[in-house]
Amino acid sequence: MDIIPSAPVRVWGFPLEGFNAATLYNTWLVMLVILVAAVLATRYLRAVPGRLQAAFELLAEFFDGLCKSTLGDEYGRKFMPFITTLFLFVMVSNFVGIIPNFLVALGWPGFYCPTQDLNTPVGLALVVLFVVHISAIRIKGFRSWFWSFYEPSFPGGGTVMRALGVVLFAGGALLSYVFIRKYMGAFAGMAPAQRVALGLLLGLFVANAALLTTYGVKMGRVPNVLMAPLNFVGEIGKAISHPFRLFGNIFGGFVILVVAVNIVYQMGLPPILRGLLGSAVTAVIGTFLIFFFGLFIGLVHAFVFAMLALAYAAVQIRD
Repeated sequence: MDIIPSAPVRVWGFPLEGFNAATLYNTWLVMLVILVAAVLATRYLRAVPGRLQAAFELLAEFFDGLCKSTLGDEYGRKFMPFITTLFLFVMVSNFVGIIPNFLVALGWPGFYCPTQDLNTPVGLALVVLFVVHISAIRIKGFRSWFWSFYEPSFPGGGTVMRALGVVLFAGGALLSYVFIRKYMGAFAGMAPAQRVALGLLLGLFVANAALLTTYGVKMGRVPNVLMAPLNFVGEIGKAISHPFRLFGNIFGGFVILVVAVNIVYQMGLPPILRGLLGSAVTAVIGTFLIFFFGLFIGLVHAFVFAMLALAYAAVQIRD
């Protein structure tokens, strides 16, 4: 059993250099399986549900209860489809790796878990990050969302905030002066993309100062500017730890399976039986371990990934 799928240059005659064909093909397979199962489960809804309809109803009720208990009745129902879809996609992606590769002759690159490729968990985590923060802006408003990065704030009148605004603007002007005075030559030698990035950075600093001053005067509070970098890094840390946890567990799980199969084969069988049975025993042992641990690991870590996404949403929305 391979641990990481290879990235062939051509598959079925199409050039795929630079892409992991196994990840692409199996990701589309996962989406197709979920789509077909959803259509079959909802095509003929009955008062006395069949097995597939009952399974989907049980899954929907389970996640509906979790989302409502975490986010409340109003927002829990809105987030339930998103969290449930995340769970289904990750679970089916984790289960794909246990399918024997019987389509090699047709050019199929192999049945591999898309979550074994780091790009898939990172893409899912970015989607979660985007959905959570956009939802927080829509629910709490931009001002509350923006101000949350400067919590815990302190009570203060308009005079204190105006003084802080003057300090922030003075700092921005000083940085701009130092940059223009000393580094204009270096700026001229930069690539266009670097100039744009640096200009946006200075612009964001000035806009940040303006927003803090305006909101602080209206709210009568002083933002904790020392906490802003820590809160920002904390959000970036969530976006990093979320996909790496899934990738590490799935990748590590299959590594452990490979090691376990070889240990059982080498240490659990006498040399005579190993010589007589050979690869047949390895195949049987490997298939049993892959099905047992693959299903267990895939289900558990799909649930963990979905629950972490729900927890991130709760922190932002109910903060």
